[in-house]
Amino acid sequence: MVSLLFTLSWRNIWRNKRRSIITTSAVVFAVMFSIVMRGIQLGTYDVNIKYMVDLFSGYLQVQKPGYQDNPSLQKKFSSDR
Repeated sequence: MVSLLFTLSWRNIWRNKRRSIITTSAVVFAVMFSIVMRGIQLGTYDVNIKYMVDLFSGYLQVQKPGYQDNPSLQKKFSSDR
C-alpha cells in the first residue's frame, strides 16, 4: 500500500516537470537565502557586542564592596601613582 502511494505521488510530481522544477528551485533559493541572512544577522550581533564592550566598561567591572548598594564617587578606588 505504501509503495503504491509513493509510486503514484512520484508520478504526479513529475507529471508537470516545469512546475516541479520551478517549485523546487524556489524552495532551494529560499532556504539558501535564509541561511545567508541568518549568518549576516549573527555576525552583526557579534560585531555590535564587541564594539559596545570596547566602547564602555568591558566584560568585567571591578567595584569596591558596597558600591552596588549605594553608588557614589566617594567609594572609588584611589589612584596611588
